[in-house]
Amino acid sequence: MYKAMLIDVKNKKIVPVEIKNGIKDIYKHLDCSCFTAVPVSKDVCCYVDDESLLKTGYIDEDGERHNLSGFMVAENALLMGNGLLVGSPDEEGETTDFDYPVEMVEDSVRFVDFDKEEDRPQPSIKFYSFYSY
Repeated sequence: MYKAMLIDVKNKKIVPVEIKNGIKDIYKHLDCSCFTAVPVSKDVCCYVDDESLLKTGYIDEDGERHNLSGFMVAENALLMGNGLLVGSPDEEGETTDFDYPVEMVEDSVRFVDFDKEEDRPQPSIKFYSFYSY
């Protein structure tokens, strides 16, 4: 068992959770059948739905259709679907507790809602030169 922090994109909430039943709990919290670990910092990983970009959205309790939603942690990368923040693996490769307070996570997470025009990422390209004189 270990502590984690659920980033719930549908309800725009961040909730502490305990992972008691291993992978079954991860699938349940992420609402997925395949997940991947994304390093967020030296001591934090984020589990996300590995197939989230193949999904087109969801229908809420009122039958209203919504586009896919996601989030950014510390403005680093856009992640789609729910997220589960956990501690980085220990020496044996086992997931460790996520021991940060909810308020700290709330300050570093920005929800991205593709129903809103201003939240949709715009195509861009950057060029970097590796040539030196």
